[in-house]
Formats: sequence, C-alpha cells, structure tokens
Amino acid sequence: MIKVLMERDLPANFDVTDDAQAAWHARIALNAVIASQGRMHWLCTYATDDRKLFGLVVVENEQVIDDFVRNAGIGSSVKVHRVLRVLDPSLAAPNVQPD
Repeated sequence: MIKVLMERDLPANFDVTDDAQAAWHARIALNAVIASQGRMHWLCTYATDDRKLFGLVVVENEQVIDDFVRNAGIGSSVKVHRVLRVLDPSLAAPNVQPD
C-alpha cells in the first residue's frame, strides 16, 4: 500500500462551508472508496481557500485512483503526489544538536 495526496480543483458549484453540500460530496467519495473493495482507504481531504481539494489516501497502486475518479464522477483532472514521508512533531530531534 502507498500513501498519496490527490490534488484537484474544487467543483465550481461546491460550497465547502455548507454542511449539507460537504456531507453529500463526502458520501459520493465514500461510495467510490467502498467500490474499491478495500484497495483504497480515505484518510481525509483538505479544502483550501484557493479552491483546491487535497485528499490523503492509502491505495494498493495508482490504478486504484483512476477507478476512484471514475466511480466518483470526478470530471476535473487529478494530480497524484506520492507521499515519501510524513513529517510531524513526533520526529523532532532533541534540542541538542548532534556532533
């Protein structure tokens, strides 16, 4: 399994601040994930102020993303960024610089 960040434009008519619209779009995405039969796990999606969506997923391979895009009815192009490593506070070195 590999972790990828899927980037795409926010659909023009999608207001991410509207709870009902967000719930509907999440349902569409979840149904497409379920259709992958365990080959894809959706961790989260970030919606940004420049009208982009960044979905963090774990997939068997990048072909699964193509299936997801088709099943979700995503018309816009999706850029796929393979995650090499997650950086977070747990990785922080001690305050003493190594020799």
